[in-house]
Amino acid sequence: MKQPLGADLVIPALALAFAAYFFVSIADLAWEAKANGVVIGGALVALVLIQLVRIGLRIARGRASLGFAPLVEPRDALPKRIGLVVVTIAFIWTLQWLGLTLGLLLALYASLWLMGARGKALYIIPVVVAALAYLLFVALLHTDIPHGPIERLLS
Repeated sequence: MKQPLGADLVIPALALAFAAYFFVSIADLAWEAKANGVVIGGALVALVLIQLVRIGLRIARGRASLGFAPLVEPRDALPKRIGLVVVTIAFIWTLQWLGLTLGLLLALYASLWLMGARGKALYIIPVVVAALAYLLFVALLHTDIPHGPIERLLS
């Protein structure tokens, strides 16, 4: 039986889209930033090409097909997967208003809840990760991430 590898193309396709966005977004930056962007984006494209060649060789040898069964199987996990995609989209969409700390806290809480986490882990993990993200990106590195209510309150 041939191994279905079509689902293995989803992340490379998204990576190529990200690399294209990355190349477009660095167009107006200084040449140093462009050079770094080209190196990083080029490495990403090279890794995607390696994956495509790997899959292509397995298909050409008759060992694999472009089936997408692993992406949708088992069927009972599909609602959780779709829920995680919705949480990710909501996190990105609300990041400008909620800021990194609150947005990350809520997204992690929702993701863990969707995956079935209950008890202390459901509360401790989002709080610890959000606090560490705040300390690293806001307090220590002073990055230009979106500031929400928590960042404004603590600064």
